[in-house]
Amino acid sequence: MLNKKYIIFLLLIILSIRLFSISEIDSLEAILDEVNERERIVVLNELSSKYLPVNPEISYDCATQAYELAKKENDEKGKADALNNIGHYFRKTHDFDKALENSQLALDIYRKLKADYDIANTYDNIGHIYWFEGDFSNALDYYKRSLGMFIALEKLKRQSSSYNNLGSVYFRLGMYDESMSNYLNSLSIREETNDPKLYSTLNNLGNIYVRLSDYEKALEMYQRSLEYKRKAGINTQSTLNNIGNIYIQRNDYENALRYLSEALKINEENEDEKRIATSLNNIAIVYEEEGKIDEALYNYQKALELKQKVGDTYGYANTSKNLGNIFLVKKDYKQADFYLQETLEIAKKIKARDIIKDVYELMSKRYYEINNYENAYLYKRYCSSIGDSLFNEETSDKIAQYRTNFTIEKTLREKEILVKDNQIYKLQLQKDRSYKIILFLLVLLLIVIAIFLFHNNNKNNKLNELLEETNEDLEEKVTLRTSELIETNQNLRKEIKVRKETEDKLTSSIDEKDVMLKEIQHRVKNNLQIISSILNIQSKSSRNKESINMFTNTYNQIMSMSLVQEQLYLSDDLALVDFNHYVRSLISNIYGAYKIKHSRIKSIINVNDIHLNINTAIPCGLLINEIVTNAIKHGFNGNKKGEIVINMEEDENNYYHLEISNNGKGLPDKINYKKPESTGMEIIRIMIIQLSADVEIKKENGVLYKFKFKKIIS
Repeated sequence: MLNKKYIIFLLLIILSIRLFSISEIDSLEAILDEVNERERIVVLNELSSKYLPVNPEISYDCATQAYELAKKENDEKGKADALNNIGHYFRKTHDFDKALENSQLALDIYRKLKADYDIANTYDNIGHIYWFEGDFSNALDYYKRSLGMFIALEKLKRQSSSYNNLGSVYFRLGMYDESMSNYLNSLSIREETNDPKLYSTLNNLGNIYVRLSDYEKALEMYQRSLEYKRKAGINTQSTLNNIGNIYIQRNDYENALRYLSEALKINEENEDEKRIATSLNNIAIVYEEEGKIDEALYNYQKALELKQKVGDTYGYANTSKNLGNIFLVKKDYKQADFYLQETLEIAKKIKARDIIKDVYELMSKRYYEINNYENAYLYKRYCSSIGDSLFNEETSDKIAQYRTNFTIEKTLREKEILVKDNQIYKLQLQKDRSYKIILFLLVLLLIVIAIFLFHNNNKNNKLNELLEETNEDLEEKVTLRTSELIETNQNLRKEIKVRKETEDKLTSSIDEKDVMLKEIQHRVKNNLQIISSILNIQSKSSRNKESINMFTNTYNQIMSMSLVQEQLYLSDDLALVDFNHYVRSLISNIYGAYKIKHSRIKSIINVNDIHLNINTAIPCGLLINEIVTNAIKHGFNGNKKGEIVINMEEDENNYYHLEISNNGKGLPDKINYKKPESTGMEIIRIMIIQLSADVEIKKENGVLYKFKFKKIIS
């Protein structure tokens, strides 16, 4: 009875959400005929987004209308938004090739428009398409791109989603330490921002604990996720499904079947075929554990048909593996071989190492049952090798360390706030004490002046009558005043001594902080050099020219940042970099990386008495690194000789003028830093934006770059 009431409650919530969506749709349709053509494109795209969950076909019609109208009006942003919506439609209808095609077209337009947020969002959408296809390598690549841009754009909530997506991909690839790290990053941001999607990350962390066989912790995560979902009025079927799986692991099949059946009923009411398939698969596992083989076989086969229909590659492989196991139980080795071989091919293709491990274990069992011990042992070895790579002691330590670090960082942040509050309180006390001292001295001075005026007035009134008496009074007053001055002088000396001691303590504290800052600079420099060394070793071990170039470029970029840290560490002034010395070191490193002799390409550097802070030095260094690297690779290829000139000066208005030139082949006409087609030009564009620089490029007798910018304030 309680379950029925709960299901009715969920249905009311779902109906309310749909009615709210329909209300928004009605509002948008009401203004559709009242707006101009440009505004109509925006409304059609918004309607497409609103219709997608309730009526995908109308969503598609709205998106195509928006696209055609945007073409007519030359509205590039409108075209890109429409293509994005069309991609969403094809992803929902499982036509992943068309979904990918339309999303890539949208991405190309967003890049031309330099719409960074839309670019990051489209990277995320393309990652989803590859995820649903089961192409986890490409999904990982696009989720990483999306995360990088959302970090640059300081979009915390979108960062948390990207971390969550990366955790899910690493989970499917069996890389549980990386998965745990990304889920914890997502959890930290979502707790900090009160993100209602916290339930998703908690649910995923529960999945990790299941893999680690920590069912108590997994159940705790699922219960917390279920609580957040119910508060937010969100469908709970996936979490109910996961809780059911926990009860399977505990051999509590009655409760397992109760939760799984409840999840299945909600999925069937929502007509969610992918989740229906998942529920059927898990119900089949319960029947299999209870020894009800025919019921298990029936549910597995229904789940397999649905997973194939919706294009769930990973889910199809998992259910196919389970069918192989059922036929092993039935001693039908022909059918078992068919499903296990099919599963192995799919799992290898999508790199699902957890499924590959399970198949090897079942193959070992299959050969053991027919007394073929040689093959049984062989597949057991395969299974063990995959198992060792999936989860070993090092992975366990990493996961434990991630959890510990997460707790420590949270505690440190709270402690840091308390320390800052305490420092503010102490400073306020010192300020109040200083005010009291100044006020006391002012009052004392006024009293002295008042006394002096009073006595002076009396002296003038009685000067003729009481001259002798006044002289005696004056002597007494002089004596009294002298005594007061001596006392005041002593008090002032004490005050000066106290202030001197305070100054010495402050100086000592500043010196300690300088030492600590130098140590931090030193460690950052060392870490960057370690990364550079690793890249250098990787490049030497690679035989692929493109990979070597990629490693070399990345090595130079990291070294350009490492040199800034080195200059700060070696400098007496921890805030400024001697840019003349830095540029010469940078050029020397680049020449060394590409084995360039100064006799072939001469470097002329005129950077005198320029000192930059770290926020300006790093983008300048990366800018010089990319331009000089491009000149060496493309302007002086084929052992061509020439020279590279770098000039920099500061004018009277505090503007810096940076000029980088070479007399090599020059830039092709199609190259435009505003529309970059390469990583190097993209980095140049980003650094120009970061510096807010004015740019001039001349392509005569080689190429000359001119940049004008101000120092970036820390």
